[in-house]
Amino acid sequence: MSNLLNQSIPSAYKAGDVNPVLAQLYLSHGISDGAMARVEDTERAGLCDNIIQLIETSACQTDREIASDILISLLKHAEKNLKQAIAERFANLDTAPLRIILQFIHDDIDVATPVLKYSHALNDLDLMYIIQSRDSPFWQVIANRENLPENVVETLVDTKDIPTTKNLIQNETVKFSEYAAEQIVHLANNESALVEALINRGLDKEGSFAQKIYAYASESLKSAIIQKCGRLSDDSAQKLEEIFEEFTGTTPRHFMPTASMMKAADLFQEQGKLVPSLMVNTLKRGQISSFIAQFSRYINMPVAVVVPMLQQRNGQGLSIATKANDISRNDFLVIFNFTRKMMGENYLSSKDVASALAHYDRISPDVAKRLMNKTRH
Repeated sequence: MSNLLNQSIPSAYKAGDVNPVLAQLYLSHGISDGAMARVEDTERAGLCDNIIQLIETSACQTDREIASDILISLLKHAEKNLKQAIAERFANLDTAPLRIILQFIHDDIDVATPVLKYSHALNDLDLMYIIQSRDSPFWQVIANRENLPENVVETLVDTKDIPTTKNLIQNETVKFSEYAAEQIVHLANNESALVEALINRGLDKEGSFAQKIYAYASESLKSAIIQKCGRLSDDSAQKLEEIFEEFTGTTPRHFMPTASMMKAADLFQEQGKLVPSLMVNTLKRGQISSFIAQFSRYINMPVAVVVPMLQQRNGQGLSIATKANDISRNDFLVIFNFTRKMMGENYLSSKDVASALAHYDRISPDVAKRLMNKTRH
């Protein structure tokens, strides 16, 4: 069968037409699973090589499509070592057909590894789909790809898989968003392997990675980063102290957010990450000032209005703001309860909670939005 491709091509064949020899092979064998299963291993390897050469060199798209069909049929019955060799060849081929690359992805990890790590045929959405549909060994290889896009990095971090996260940290070409850095630190607090990887990563050119990690780090991790990376800039140290003050409760009683907290809230908003779940998690960590900055940006109201709104005992202003901005009843209740600290230590009245919920339940979204618009103007 492999000799079929070596036959002379009729003189009537022109570039851009379907290769008649390839067409004959396709019609006689390309879609016959039984025929592909009967090909001897030695003949299969030679036939695959001929087909791959045609895919690599043909200027005719139809030829490439037919050849891809035949190759996929051949691969279904190929030995593992042949699949691996072909996967390595396609991993570095910029014009590799995506469906052949995906054929390797659907195989086991030993076959899939070269294309997972190197193939440029896989875009962001392809990689995210693979992460969602495959398991840890596949994630770990993807985490080793160079210059991973931010959305793929965040999808990998969301798996909470320790080996995958370790590979991401050790991949010097990866740039971490604020969200990814925060999630990594949460995982690292209970995983010594990740702590060591974070320490060994060191500083990038701008020092931004160390600053992000340091900002969310526990005291033990903070000390380790200082020992490894050296002293941070005065600006970074100031940002860090602000976060520690929120956690330890030493922030001034007025809970006014700093300029850097407002800037961080702006960044979350620009990236489309300023959502109720992020704000609620910020509050649950005890970062009231940062929450105020985020909430101010989320409802488009100045901090000077937000602070007294949160200090109302009956929660009326908060109920209007949350209802107008589609914040759920459960999230409203969390915000109300966790901001009671602004009223004084251990301040929480069941009567106030009942009143706040009554306000939230009573007001409609349309009325709440009209009231918010009047307040802004």
